Amino acid sequence: MNLYPFSIITAVALISAPVALAQTPATLSGTAANNAALANAAITVCDSAGVKKSTTTNAQGAYSVDVSGMTAPIVVGAAKDSLQFASLLGTLKGGANTANVNPLTDKIASDVATDDMHLKGTVQLIAACKPSAATTEEIQKSTAELRANIADALGAAGASNVASFDPVSASSAADTAALSKVLAQIRHNREGYSNGSANELGETILYDRDMFEIRATNKLDPALKPWSAYGKRIFIAGDSTASNYNKEELPRMGWGEVFNRMVKPGADVKVVNVAESGRSSRSYITEGWFDWIAQEIKPGDYLLVQFGHNDEKCEKTGSIDWTFRCTYPNDASGTPRFPEGKPDMSFQKSLEKYVKLAKDHGAIPVLITPTSRINQDKAIGKSAGKFPITASTHITTKGDYPGNYSQTVIDTAKANNVAVVDLDAKTMAFMNSKGEPGWKDYHLAVKDFVKYPFYKDPSVTGNYENPDRTHYQENGAVAVAGLVVEGIKADPARLQPLIDVLK
Repeated sequence: MNLYPFSIITAVALISAPVALAQTPATLSGTAANNAALANAAITVCDSAGVKKSTTTNAQGAYSVDVSGMTAPIVVGAAKDSLQFASLLGTLKGGANTANVNPLTDKIASDVATDDMHLKGTVQLIAACKPSAATTEEIQKSTAELRANIADALGAAGASNVASFDPVSASSAADTAALSKVLAQIRHNREGYSNGSANELGETILYDRDMFEIRATNKLDPALKPWSAYGKRIFIAGDSTASNYNKEELPRMGWGEVFNRMVKPGADVKVVNVAESGRSSRSYITEGWFDWIAQEIKPGDYLLVQFGHNDEKCEKTGSIDWTFRCTYPNDASGTPRFPEGKPDMSFQKSLEKYVKLAKDHGAIPVLITPTSRINQDKAIGKSAGKFPITASTHITTKGDYPGNYSQTVIDTAKANNVAVVDLDAKTMAFMNSKGEPGWKDYHLAVKDFVKYPFYKDPSVTGNYENPDRTHYQENGAVAVAGLVVEGIKADPARLQPLIDVLK
């Protein structure tokens, strides 16, 4: 005889049996953007187990993907044309999740990838498609560091709470608008990374409108005006002898960094120094610096172009990525030389891309030979550091096509009927006039280690006992900038409007 009513037995059975609980589907959505929304961008979402899902953004740069079953951490990659950004999400909950993808999120992801995941940057992070080593703590740490560096700009842009702003999760109207305004104030690129025959890009670097790296010692200043706000711009494309340097590296400066001092007070002119250390005329193009100028340059602007130091690095051994930096000089008759099928490896043909860029946009190009070094090629028969310097230090006997890089700049200017400044000859004569040890007052040769502790270590190039024979301290940068102006003033037929705004 059953002692329990049927209803009770049924209830006990129901309680005892396993119950399939409905899980809330997880979605991931956000906006991919640079200075504007990235429409039709390819979105890749990967979880800690390597599970991968893909979608594309709509016309407003928005995307959404079902991530049910995926496990945090999550990496999101957005790619369109030559642009690629990453975003890291440390946790994933049921329901709606937000992961915007833009230069700010790419910087956070890059810091986590390089500092904690032993990767070279976000290009490798996205390619690996398995961010299992990324932790919420490290993502939060990198977010806080970036937030501190852009706090003033966030406040000026109207972020709802600067102290907690996160570019990955920003979704309110106020924060979305603030994010858009801050993105318009920065420039994004990656360090070039040499790895034998593979030209890998490294860590993400963000720059302000003056083309200085945004960091703890150079926070993003919202008062800096956009390049378009000026009537005339003087763009400088070049290498480390012209580039900007972080405050920690003072007194090291490039001549392009101080070229704004050469402009007359009150002139409606902006010097945009896009010179970047370590670049050749080729790698400057392939790594995206050239594109920044192409997007901005307009009629009435000027483009000063100075390469050569890194184009010369054509030895097929050592740490220098010669495969992607090397270009070859012209022969003695001025004819370009390059391996069959590789015209980009001609220094002249590479320089001609800058000439064409300027002319196509109604701007005026000025080619500049590389600055002289305080040493000489052994083939010339002079030992390093001896004076006077009697020949160009840009004549090389190395590589497949040895020759004269400075002469190739002059050849290129002549062939394209554009202005040229022979800065090699000018800096050679200037340093010869200072002699030994006077040149150390201009090149980087630091004595004051209290003021400039970066150079205290005797193994660091740039102190007085181990001086830098290529790069400059402030005195030298100003002197070289003055020599560039001197060369410009020698060609009024081509450059009179530029001469009119220079001191």
